Amino acid sequence: MIKPMINCREATQLTLQAEDRTLPLAERLAVRLHHQLCGNCRRFARQVELMRKASARWRQYSEE
Repeated sequence: MIKPMINCREATQLTLQAEDRTLPLAERLAVRLHHQLCGNCRRFARQVELMRKASARWRQYSEE
C-alpha cells in the first residue's frame, strides 16, 4: 500500500510505471494529489506524455 503523500522521486517512478501498467487507485490518487502540489512533477508528467505521443507518431511514419 502506498502512503497518501508521496515525494517527487516516488511520483516520478509512478509516472513512468503508468506507461507500462495500470496503476491501482491508491497510487493514481497519490500521484494526482502530488501533482496538485508540485509543478515540477506535473511538468515531468506532461513531458512523458509528449514523448509517448511523439514516439507513437514516429512509429506510424516509419511503418509507411
